Amino acid sequence: MIDEQIAGFIEGAVMTILASRDARMRAAIGRAVGTRRAGPALFETLVSRVQWPELTGDLVPGAPLALTFAGLEDYRCYQVKSVVLEVGTADEDDRRRAASYVAEMTRRLAAVGVAARPAGAWLCELDLQRVRYRPLALYAQTPGIDAGRRLGEPVP
Repeated sequence: MIDEQIAGFIEGAVMTILASRDARMRAAIGRAVGTRRAGPALFETLVSRVQWPELTGDLVPGAPLALTFAGLEDYRCYQVKSVVLEVGTADEDDRRRAASYVAEMTRRLAAVGVAARPAGAWLCELDLQRVRYRPLALYAQTPGIDAGRRLGEPVP
């Protein structure tokens, strides 16, 4: 479902928003600090449990998860509807990947005029959780005529 070009985009330095819900259908959101492909149809995203406790509390196997990946410079944007497969504590490799992501995102945000102080509040590396999920649907969200279109479906 997610081709190599889109996978490369979402694995890069792009803003990543996660959204889920609890058993009472109350939504929770948070920002991630890195994503990688973990298999042919699997991805893993890193998120701070201490910064986003409501969101991470909702992320249990079988839970729905929506992720939005947005490029800073061109507003290119995709949304991935998925199901959580497992959640675990980040390991040393994950922490290195998150640190690299935060450094690159801080640099890119500065290049478009966002100061380091607010960027630091969005990009937290403390108490990282690794969320593994399987994408179920992919949508184009880039502003324009294709916004909201499910990819893989014909354009009307």
